[in-house]
Amino acid sequence: MEGREAIPPGEMECRLRSRHAPELPAHFVLPDYGGLSIANIAPTIARLFGLKPDGHGPALPQYIWSDLTEGVECVVLLLLDAVGYLQFRQHIAAETSPFSRLARRGRLFPLTSVFPSTTVSALSSIRTGRSPLGHGFLGTNLLLSHEGVLANMLKLAPAAYTGAGSLEDWGWDPADFMTAPSLAESLETAGIGTVVHTRRHFIASTLTRILLKGADDLRGYLHLSDLWINVHRTLRERAPGQPLFVDVYWGGIDDTAHVYGTDNQYVDSVLFHFGRSLEQDFLAALPTETRKSTVLIVTADHGQIATPSDQVVHLPEHPGLRDSLLLPPAGESRAAYLYVRPGRERALRAYVTKHLEERFALLETDRALEAGLWGDRDELTIRNRARLGNVILVAKHNARLLTRPKNEGGNSLCGHHGSLTPEEMLVPLLIARLDQL
Repeated sequence: MEGREAIPPGEMECRLRSRHAPELPAHFVLPDYGGLSIANIAPTIARLFGLKPDGHGPALPQYIWSDLTEGVECVVLLLLDAVGYLQFRQHIAAETSPFSRLARRGRLFPLTSVFPSTTVSALSSIRTGRSPLGHGFLGTNLLLSHEGVLANMLKLAPAAYTGAGSLEDWGWDPADFMTAPSLAESLETAGIGTVVHTRRHFIASTLTRILLKGADDLRGYLHLSDLWINVHRTLRERAPGQPLFVDVYWGGIDDTAHVYGTDNQYVDSVLFHFGRSLEQDFLAALPTETRKSTVLIVTADHGQIATPSDQVVHLPEHPGLRDSLLLPPAGESRAAYLYVRPGRERALRAYVTKHLEERFALLETDRALEAGLWGDRDELTIRNRARLGNVILVAKHNARLLTRPKNEGGNSLCGHHGSLTPEEMLVPLLIARLDQL
């Protein structure tokens, strides 16, 4: 992959869209773990520092980054939650977008997210350089068969019991779950420090401790204003010649699109104001000396798509589907992992074909593994296979599958992600040297 000839961004998008798998809709975008996915960002950051650590996948193609590596001492990764490439490209088309200048001075390419295109799986891939099969965070809700619990992997707590405590309270050991080293750990072994800037209330979470293991410092922020003050301080504190990786997370788009939906003035406004803050409060205020030898990478974990209420499928209204299941659906509301009762496979398939075919694609899990949706099947373990069910139900367009009745609370999200649509799967990669801006 690193030797792949240079491909213009438009052609790269076409190639990513052209990859298909049998039994899946033609418009689906498959993850490209071979070099054009978010799982390839971590090994690229290592290469920018002149490293090639073991255990990671390939880096992004060399033509994207190789001429930026001379004298690199600092890499700043700005991770935007739920900003799709199609959305970002449309946004920067407006000359008033603060991101437009950055895109003109740097390089903007599309990458794919991972499957499922959801936060816990995608962040794990970005922070480890592994596909979901390589790190084990295969979705938001997973059956942990060894522990005997359906777990929410964002909260790392039982999914069905509010107030039941964390998985660690049940004796679950995070070190046994994910053995893949984080990017911070790999850099640490080479004497390169990592400073993380994330939301203040994320700092103490178990998931943060897992994915950012090896980081020298975790610094929490409340708003954009203190975020950039903290990042400036981090860069100023770096001694000359001291290599440093700065990991910055911002989730404002994800929050807004969940509540208001996508492709509207709410999302446009949040993205514009963030870009203006990035430009004025961070880049414009950064001294020339601090810019030297520093590479900025802007990317996202996944995109998001509108999920109107009339496209929500409520499981209690479909007893023919519900009664064919051993367990509540795992995975995502837009990419459900189904555990089918013995002898009910044919009935379940017939029911989905008759009642839900316009909204969902049904695929046997083994076929999805063959298609490489979660990564290289050679990395599959017995425990990971148990987390994926018998079949998967993947939203074709705007649908979601919820276990709650229609009249019960918690069904109001207007935007979501997890499936394989271009809106969810294509994400931006914007890379530039700060001393060239």
